[in-house]
Amino acid sequence: MTHLDALIDPGTDHTATTCLACGADRRIGHLAACPANHPEATDLLVETPAPGTRRTWLISGLKHNLTPARRHRFSTQIPELHWVRPVDKPSLPFSVGALVNEIVPRMGITKGLSAIGSNALASVPVTDCGCTDVWRCRCDFDTHPFRNAHPDLWPEYPLIGFKVRYRSGWSLMWLLDTGLGAVWVAEDYTTTPAVPIPITRRCYLDWCDTCPGHAKPADGGEPSPCACRCHQSTPA
Repeated sequence: MTHLDALIDPGTDHTATTCLACGADRRIGHLAACPANHPEATDLLVETPAPGTRRTWLISGLKHNLTPARRHRFSTQIPELHWVRPVDKPSLPFSVGALVNEIVPRMGITKGLSAIGSNALASVPVTDCGCTDVWRCRCDFDTHPFRNAHPDLWPEYPLIGFKVRYRSGWSLMWLLDTGLGAVWVAEDYTTTPAVPIPITRRCYLDWCDTCPGHAKPADGGEPSPCACRCHQSTPA
């Protein structure tokens, strides 16, 4: 990805009209490398929050991640999430459960969904300013008059997390519940060693405490001992 200095500029001048991603003014439009010039682009910025983990800020969540301040506000809420596992048949708040039932199948992560994170108090303030050019909107800057707008124009959107298993690693997907749907803001991906075979679905999804100990092959043959390392005995 091409480095764009404007993406890491803290930004204090609310009167500017330059693009918050590439720094180009309206006369130019956007620089050639700016994602605003590429309708097919999905990624805004990639960071490394921890060794081996890649955090991708997504263009789908542009209104919530385009500046360092927005990314900071969002990131500080992630540790506040409370996690539950579908295998435990948890009782989720109605709004969270309804949203999960609607978007998880559409995201194609039903089989890999290991855990769901939510917390009504883990929310992010968002401007309901009506700006049509999101790439240049500065209404959330500390120096902008919109900071003093009516509280109804500063809704708080709760954060939701999905922990998803893939053969080569784990994905943590971070979304905001807007009340009418969800906005996918960021994704953390951590590469892990290859999954041992055979393995039960429960160990595959990190539900090792519920594993029956034997994996049934897809062809219907005799079950084999699950190869997950959780079954390996520790020498005395």
